[in-house]
Amino acid sequence: MSEWTVGTRLAVWLAAFLLGWYVIGLFVNRRRAGQVLRQLRDSLQPLGGETAIGLLGRSAFRVEARQVRAPLSAVGIDLRLEPRETFLVWIVARWLGRRDWLVLNASLDGAAKGAFEVYHPRCRGAAESVREIRSLNWHTAPVPERPELLCAAPGADGRALAHEALSLLRGLDVWRIRLRDGAPQLSISLPILPSETRVPLPIVHALPDLARMVLSARASDGSG
Repeated sequence: MSEWTVGTRLAVWLAAFLLGWYVIGLFVNRRRAGQVLRQLRDSLQPLGGETAIGLLGRSAFRVEARQVRAPLSAVGIDLRLEPRETFLVWIVARWLGRRDWLVLNASLDGAAKGAFEVYHPRCRGAAESVREIRSLNWHTAPVPERPELLCAAPGADGRALAHEALSLLRGLDVWRIRLRDGAPQLSISLPILPSETRVPLPIVHALPDLARMVLSARASDGSG
């Protein structure tokens, strides 16, 4: 009887702990979402156009800016938060190195002929990068100045373009940079830490320069 009583008490305490964690986790995620969404909205405003915020799921949101100024035509940013409300899932996610992260998709006001894929093999989105690279039969090589990253491209011009992009994003902990010829031509994934409170966000501030670099490379290729 005493063993059953101890087990019951443990079960009750565990249930109370998980319920409390769930409630607190929901509260923390809501506050975090509000903070980052305001930060994203304010970061996109200097690009022009109208900004809209949408819900993708309980812990996923999208901020879109359309009809923005050249060299961009549209920008969408997906925010995906840690599963803080579910204790065991959160623990596993932390163990896998997952954090709050952004996926930024930018459409340019011109077609980019260059293409490349830069990715971190141990971060979110790596599996998708590997599948695409294999399907395209691109060669993969380490990035000398960023040894944690791998780069793939159809040729030397694409690899050179990838290195230029990384140079513009120096100091940012990017997980993935993807350039293709179809809209959205440019896609960038990276974590967003609670300590990152700057407005505009550095990645958004760098977007116009990155777009100009890609489009000027396209013009150079075309003139050659």
